[in-house]
Amino acid sequence: MRWRPALTLSLWMLGLCTMLLLTGCAAPQQLATTTPAPNAVLSSANKQGAPPLTQPELDVRPFADDRCALLTSSQLTQLGIAVAGQPGDSPLGKRCRWNATDTPAKVDFFLNVNTQLGGLDQLYRLKSGFQWWEPLTISGYPAVIHDDIWLPGGCQINVGVSPTVLLRVGLSVKSGAEQAHDYNAPCPRGVAILEQAILTLKGGR
Repeated sequence: MRWRPALTLSLWMLGLCTMLLLTGCAAPQQLATTTPAPNAVLSSANKQGAPPLTQPELDVRPFADDRCALLTSSQLTQLGIAVAGQPGDSPLGKRCRWNATDTPAKVDFFLNVNTQLGGLDQLYRLKSGFQWWEPLTISGYPAVIHDDIWLPGGCQINVGVSPTVLLRVGLSVKSGAEQAHDYNAPCPRGVAILEQAILTLKGGR
């Protein structure tokens, strides 16, 4: 599986300049499990064009020290993940990574809570820097899949769970002779992961 260490470095550098370029690698695809974000009248706070938040804000503070708790064991089983999450740090703060590449799931993914960028509207401010930009909603919350290049095998999605907080998943699926069945369209996996994490944030775990 191809993991991209250069991605972390570029995020760190761009974060210092407050121009956060969150990149992932995935081919454009239609997500049957999601609904395109509606063209709603923007609130005064969304000056960059992000859809307004129409769902209750979600409190991420209970998970400030343990991002791995965003997915319970039963949720991981539902997602087909049989490995434990490994906590770690990133330029965007604490995150949790589940490396199930060498299991039947054939995926390596992480969850991160981004409080540094300033919410989905600030990500929209950087929209022109991405070749691929696909708005959608996940469990009623505005989200976007974005990439500066189009490559198969990976996906990154940010969902706005409050005006200033993004819940982010990044994943890479196995390539090569034993590549994952969804190698060319892995983003539905990211959507499913975020749906479960949002359920946790709502207290429904």
